[in-house]
Amino acid sequence: MSASSQPESRPMKWESNGELAHHDLSELVSRLLDVESTNHTNELSRLGTKYEDSD
Repeated sequence: MSASSQPESRPMKWESNGELAHHDLSELVSRLLDVESTNHTNELSRLGTKYEDSD
């Protein structure tokens, strides 16, 4: 992977309740879905919809 194709590195933001900020959680899940095996996609998808269910 070339340096220009690597994602920008920045610190993740955490909410006061100790959970990862919604945008950072969505981005993390999206990146993990790209590299994880299909065995983990259901759980990652569930995690990615956590905030959608609570809105």
